Amino acid sequence: MRVAIEGCCHGNLDQIYKAVAKKKIDLLLICGDFQSIRNYADLQSMSVPDKYKKVGDFQKYYTGKEKAPVFTIFIGGNHESSQYLDELKYGGFVAPNIYYMGRSSVVWYKGLRIGGMSGIYYKPNFMKPRPKEFTFPLDKVDLRGIYHYRKEDYFKFRILKESNDMVMLSHDWPEGIYQYGDVAKLIEMKPFFKKDTIEHTLGSPFLMQLVHSLRPKNWFSAHLHVKFTAKINWKDEDQKKRELLDCEQFLQINKKRKVNEVNTNEIKLDMSDIENLETDTNEKVTSKKDITTDEIELDMCCEDESSESRALESNTLELEINTHKKEDEIDLSLELTEEDKPKDINGAGPSTKFLSLDKCLAKRKWLEILDIQPTDPDHISNQNRRLPFFHDEEYISSLRVIEKHRRRLDDLTYDQTLNPPSLLLEEFTALKDYYLKEYKELDEERQVDLFSIPIQKLSFKKTASENLKQPQVFSNPQTREFEKKFLCK
Repeated sequence: MRVAIEGCCHGNLDQIYKAVAKKKIDLLLICGDFQSIRNYADLQSMSVPDKYKKVGDFQKYYTGKEKAPVFTIFIGGNHESSQYLDELKYGGFVAPNIYYMGRSSVVWYKGLRIGGMSGIYYKPNFMKPRPKEFTFPLDKVDLRGIYHYRKEDYFKFRILKESNDMVMLSHDWPEGIYQYGDVAKLIEMKPFFKKDTIEHTLGSPFLMQLVHSLRPKNWFSAHLHVKFTAKINWKDEDQKKRELLDCEQFLQINKKRKVNEVNTNEIKLDMSDIENLETDTNEKVTSKKDITTDEIELDMCCEDESSESRALESNTLELEINTHKKEDEIDLSLELTEEDKPKDINGAGPSTKFLSLDKCLAKRKWLEILDIQPTDPDHISNQNRRLPFFHDEEYISSLRVIEKHRRRLDDLTYDQTLNPPSLLLEEFTALKDYYLKEYKELDEERQVDLFSIPIQKLSFKKTASENLKQPQVFSNPQTREFEKKFLCK
């Protein structure tokens, strides 16, 4: 399957579609900051400074004046029309042929399994339950909090089985993924990242945990406005874990041996000192983990920054804006230098290949076209040309578990969320497998009726008028249909 991956969209749909029109593309994946602005009212729920608020290209696709020339799937970022996307919290078409994955979801398209996590990580809000409903217009707190993903979103992926044949999308990066690529080159391109890499605050630790638990074939991101690649070889990682375990076992044995060698009077003193040392060390580690960092914001200059690195990026913004070409003068050939022969990223052996791309501007690396083998060529989504798009049965099973038992997540500490108690994982996984077994036992006609996502014009439901000036809450029929199918039991 020929798949185009795009980084941050920032409303520049015309340029993106103009670029992919030059190639025969089966699917376009956009990694956030899509900006599905229908009208001026939607601008009030987008977290950007007023000078950047504009109704971009999307309105033409929403009203039907233009149609997306290629099937498009996107996730949300931190600069979005939050009110519109909140109408479709479980996913849905924002315009004909353009599908939003919701806060989190897994879907199938022509045999390819695609997972997506919208929004970005912000530690204080991650640990808080998401409000059942947001009130519009949003206040200053919710204007940012609405796009912070929460631990219930994370757990919906955490109890899925490992799948090295799927692809994952996230807006921000898995924290630490840079260690598997050319981090020196990354810091050379973006010097202000150095502090974040040292403090391990460049991305989300929970996304990195999902990298390890899911081990997808590909992981695509954006947000940091730079092209970067990395690769995790899971055989090497497993070997490192075995070596670390052997080392820890050796240290424990050696520690016991040393304790047995000292006399009884010394044991009391030495063990006390050891306990004090361990307590001090744990306190230091805990306090370091509890440091609250601001969101990473780049190029858009949309948030107040707390570090010098953020300020440096902010100061370079105006220079970029004043020096790059106008949108209609962007030379697309600058973006598509290596795509005459698409890259085959399906190498042998279990590995995860990470790719992050820039935002859609001239002289930026914001687009990549890849050949990706289907996850399962025999999947039902690849059997009928008229029905190529499906919800994932395992993810729906997981969603049902977490939606039903989300209150049990409230008492988990930060560390327990990152590394969930085995009994909790086993219980949630068993219940997920029970729901999944029920779905698998349905006949094919019922499975198609339940899980297929129609892509005809009738799937998209226009709610707000393009002329709306003030925020107004709408109930989207796509969301009601999803809840009726999967959450009303």
